[in-house]
Amino acid sequence: MVKAKATRVLYWFRTDLRITDSPALKAALEIKDIDAFYPVWCWDPNYIYGHKVGLNRWSFLLESMSSLSDELTALNSKQKLHVVRGPPEKVLPIMWKSWGITHIVFEKDSNAYAKVRDEQIFKLAEEHGVQVVDVHGRHLYDPMQVVKVHGNKPTMTLHQWQTVSMRM
Repeated sequence: MVKAKATRVLYWFRTDLRITDSPALKAALEIKDIDAFYPVWCWDPNYIYGHKVGLNRWSFLLESMSSLSDELTALNSKQKLHVVRGPPEKVLPIMWKSWGITHIVFEKDSNAYAKVRDEQIFKLAEEHGVQVVDVHGRHLYDPMQVVKVHGNKPTMTLHQWQTVSMRM
């Protein structure tokens, strides 16, 4: 009898560094028969260093990452947040291979940079045999669905958004 491949999940924290009230994290933890779970945050130089931010914002980010790691360890003493530095399209495939990852889960992001990056991640994951689970999260409605329902045009006023959201 052939044993099924162990399910090994990499959860990619991106814009939402919470462990409560996270639809994407919930979806990751609901994957059947998880053998290993790796929470990861990528210090992406293309994004991080491409935005001018003040000291307070950097401090908040670092404190949030430290707090997240502490929260993960409080839930499981062997768990921590893995922070890696490099473009996700470079570092994620290395982790997939070395950790035997079968699934990557993350929250959808609708900004332009994320769309391009995520297209690359989907392609690379397919090449590596890694299943991608991307979950709508921090917005009330999925921004891409709002645009689709509005005839592939962005809503420009509150009234337009309300009209579209009522149809959804």
